[in-house]
Amino acid sequence: MELKNILKRTIVASIMLFTAVSIIGSGGTVSAIPYQAGNNNGTTYPAFNIFTGTPSEGDESDFFRGKEETNPGASTNVVNSACADGTRMTLRVYVHNGANPDQNQGGSGPGVAHGTKVRVQLPGGPTSSFNPAAVVSATNASTVSDNMTINCGGRNVNLSYVAGSARQFSVPGGTQGLSDSIVTTGAPIGTYSPNGDMWGCWEQRVWVTLTVVVQAPPVVQPSLGECRSTDVNAESNRRVTVNINNVFVSNATIVGYRTDYGDGTVINTQTSNHTYAADGNYTISSSVQIRFADGRTEWVTSVGCARSVTFENGQPPVVTPPTTPTPSAPLVLPNTGAGSVVAIFAGVTGLSTLAYSVVARRFS
Repeated sequence: MELKNILKRTIVASIMLFTAVSIIGSGGTVSAIPYQAGNNNGTTYPAFNIFTGTPSEGDESDFFRGKEETNPGASTNVVNSACADGTRMTLRVYVHNGANPDQNQGGSGPGVAHGTKVRVQLPGGPTSSFNPAAVVSATNASTVSDNMTINCGGRNVNLSYVAGSARQFSVPGGTQGLSDSIVTTGAPIGTYSPNGDMWGCWEQRVWVTLTVVVQAPPVVQPSLGECRSTDVNAESNRRVTVNINNVFVSNATIVGYRTDYGDGTVINTQTSNHTYAADGNYTISSSVQIRFADGRTEWVTSVGCARSVTFENGQPPVVTPPTTPTPSAPLVLPNTGAGSVVAIFAGVTGLSTLAYSVVARRFS
């Protein structure tokens, strides 16, 4: 019987070794470790979110979840929302250093993660489905990441971080504010304060939350420009004065004027004059240079900015629209768019799994 028990313990130990720990250097990669109530079967170095089958979180690698701020239920990996303007959502990041507590050694032991940060990457919009990601990193532990999905029912919107909304909660430290750098370079977190030091043990876990808000994409006005008409004054001495005096722009800027007098003479001012060397029929075409909202510039004209002038044998000059006009619509730039802690948590080695679940449920 004793031999049988020895063999049984050996087999169990071998299975746990095979399924639980696969180490590549200090602070290296660890495969999933099955949760066992009352056992300290963690690592001897910092490792984030490595347990499976935990009472409150399930698989710790699924650590990034969310919900609408008004939803009293648990956070989920997929949030389906109507995404009405102003809807606020709480994104939650769960962080557990799986090192055994005897590796903390008052904060200076090999199990404490240093320089620990949480960074949340918010995708750009507008779009109807978002896949934000959360990254947990430390200077002496492997980085872990997870993502979630926010579906907006086909409505294209933007998601924006609410400045000042980031918080962390831990049993030892309570609730404390975090830096807005959580959505850029990452915000430091920690067991007792957000100083980057993350102790190993279940009681030392940290929950991070931040708020994002749904915003409708801004309405972008079309960018357009048109030369609508000009004043052309012709004199008997073949002198002509042109004034480009009727130009329409919207969400655009006039940056240049040009008049082509039809005899090789081109003058780049709004008002200009020119004297022809000989009688004849000349087509005068004016145009304006427009800088559109995207920074592109174009020369635009229209029928109203062209005239035909005729000088013949000292007779009064005749100014008419061109005999063969080429209609031109205003040039328009296409509209492409603008642009939720926990109460005192039950110790794994001391309290029951039931207490574990009840406490952790408050931060779902």
